[in-house]
Amino acid sequence: MKLFNRTFGEYLQFAKVGVYLLALVSLVRFLMKPVFNIPFAEGTHFTSVTILLPILMIVYALRAGSAGFGSYRDLLGIAAALAIPTTAFIVLGIAVDSLAGIETYYTDPDHGGNINQWLHVGGHLLVTGVVYSLILWGLGSLVHLATGASRKKAMA
Repeated sequence: MKLFNRTFGEYLQFAKVGVYLLALVSLVRFLMKPVFNIPFAEGTHFTSVTILLPILMIVYALRAGSAGFGSYRDLLGIAAALAIPTTAFIVLGIAVDSLAGIETYYTDPDHGGNINQWLHVGGHLLVTGVVYSLILWGLGSLVHLATGASRKKAMA
């Protein structure tokens, strides 16, 4: 039994604007403290991929039906296409931060930055990559169901 109806690349292509937006927000988040000198408490909500991901999932769940990605398996593919690159952006931010000794939002000492960097990376691989993909899939499925996109269209 296949997990997705299409290749992962097709889901990435469908959600590429969202992935680019997530990359941009991840980069701005990385630069907020070392370049712009904005404290974590003041800027973290404006550069949060955790807030942006559900918004993008709702948008893509609404677009999925009209673009031919209307099944629940397709929604799982879209959720993974959003969450997996985000995980890579976060892991890259943590790695650059830890290896270069730059203090950024990704390893802020007051918000989990004091833990072992490999535990931090592993936590993001598990939570953002796997768990958050499933949460986004559930959210997208609820939107899909609520908008009636899961029902077959009547033939005239």
